[in-house]
Amino acid sequence: MEQTQAIIKTEGLCRTFSSSAGEVQALRDVTLEVRPRCLSLLNGKSGSGKTTLINLLGSLDRPTSGRIFFEGQELTALPERARDKLRRTRIGFVFQSVALMGSMTAYENVEFGLRVAGFPAAGRRERALECLDYVGLSKRAGHLPQEMSGGEQQRVAIARAIAHRPAVIFADEPTAQLDSTMGLQVIAVFKKLIEEQGATIVMTTHDPDLMQLADQVFTLEDGILTGGTEGGTAQ
Repeated sequence: MEQTQAIIKTEGLCRTFSSSAGEVQALRDVTLEVRPRCLSLLNGKSGSGKTTLINLLGSLDRPTSGRIFFEGQELTALPERARDKLRRTRIGFVFQSVALMGSMTAYENVEFGLRVAGFPAAGRRERALECLDYVGLSKRAGHLPQEMSGGEQQRVAIARAIAHRPAVIFADEPTAQLDSTMGLQVIAVFKKLIEEQGATIVMTTHDPDLMQLADQVFTLEDGILTGGTEGGTAQ
């Protein structure tokens, strides 16, 4: 696959952490390509390196060595200010812990995300309500997170992540704390975003039941990319 066909591409990605016991190689020589408008899963057991990898791809961390390309631009060569702008404008994040503001309503959480992204003030209310409606929560706009189910909270987090129209949404174990029904609701929203809005979703998981729903699956083991599938065909 040519670089222009991949929305994200890595070359020889390595990430090493220092600890009291010495250096720990969290990622070793990871090279992969993420296709646009797809649901791509980073699969692996706890400690396999998938969260480290998604943090690097989302520009939350820098690799020890190797290169990352985002929409054809070398992410690893950008200064910090440019990386910050990229995160605010082209990237959305959904975390396992949801990370909603407990004192803010669903609407206020989404609107606050738009403020952080620098979205024009005149359009924030309309856009926040539009996104809540998109994830099926328009009637819950005035509710606090603790007044909603886990699945509803995660859908609010998705509404916040998509509000500024990012090119890529990174989701780190977004279904891990949900039951299977609620987890499938979250995946259904992701698939809808891909089909209707051309979004790209990169998601970590260790749930084997989700593999069949993905367009791409990359498997990590002890920081090494051990395999992948695309459209049901081994790479």
